[in-house]
Formats: sequence, C-alpha cells, structure tokens
Amino acid sequence: MITKANLKHPNQNATGVTVLVNVKMQLELLHKMFPQAKKIGMMYDAGEPNALAIVKLARKAMKQLGMTPVEETVASVSDVEPTARALAKKCDAMFIPNDHIAAVGMTTIGKVSTQTKTPVVTTDPTMIQFAGVATKGANFEDIGRQTADMAIKIIKGKKVKDIPVESPRKIQLVMNKKRMQFFNVSAADLK
Repeated sequence: MITKANLKHPNQNATGVTVLVNVKMQLELLHKMFPQAKKIGMMYDAGEPNALAIVKLARKAMKQLGMTPVEETVASVSDVEPTARALAKKCDAMFIPNDHIAAVGMTTIGKVSTQTKTPVVTTDPTMIQFAGVATKGANFEDIGRQTADMAIKIIKGKKVKDIPVESPRKIQLVMNKKRMQFFNVSAADLK
C-alpha cells in the first residue's frame, strides 16, 4: 500500500514522479464550470488500486465542497456504456478517475455525455480529448523531464532510497473547446 510516508522514503529500488494531482483542485474546477452540479457521478474499476485511491480522495473533497458522490463500478469495457447511461440518470456531472477501463472507454463515455447532456471532468488530461470538458493535470513530457532530473541524481551517486517520490512540478489546464462550447463553458471563466 502506498502511503505518504513511503512516498517520502521509497524502498531501495523505486522512486519517481506520480501523475496524481490534487483531486480537490480538479473538483473545484468542475464546480467552477458547473456550480449547479451537486450529485457527481464516478465510474471506476473497483479492482484497480489507482482508481480506488482517487475515489477515496474524491469522496473527501466532495464532502468538503458540498457535493454528493454517486458511484458505479465497471469490470470490463463492455460495462462502460450501460453504466455511464445509468450513472448519467443519477448525477449532474461525472468525474472519471484514471483507470484502464475508463481510458479505453472514454470515447463511449463522451458519446453518452453528449447524448445525455451530462458534463465530464477527468483526472487524466489525456482523456479530455475524448469526453471531458476540462481538467487540471500533469503534462507527460514535463513528467519525463522531471524523472530525467531524478535519474541524473542517481547516476551521480545519490541512493534511490534517499530520493522521495515527487508530485508534478507543473500543472496545466487542459480544455476541450468543442465540449466547452457544447456545455456553454467559457475559457475566460476558468482563469
């Protein structure tokens, strides 16, 4: 299990940069775009630890923001469309955690989002192009550079166990202009 303690003091053979960013920040963005959205749908693979960690953080953040989580789980890509349709009937907006089923099913989630007029915010900026309106997240090229800086430290003799896992140094706003227009969200509103 990953904890804050072992991120600061990783084992002897592993360190790096996490792609997980502040989930509350992403939900605040959702609230900024859709202030009327109170029931927030989350669809995720309950067997994927990354998704479970994000969902746990999202539940806490939603409580703080006066939102109510509405959760549905999926076990395979074939579950995505019926689950997204069922979820859209119960929520005002969807917050999709980064997991492998969601990643593969984003085009389907986007189709359901459009048909049901249910906006989507994702935790992964690369998923925005398929279904999301906007999100704040890490750029994978920047993560690569940051990881390279860590590798240089190791090459110069620093022990892996002495290099804490880092969060992304840069967070970017990623927008899907077509979906923003569809959901009547202005880029100026997100600044």
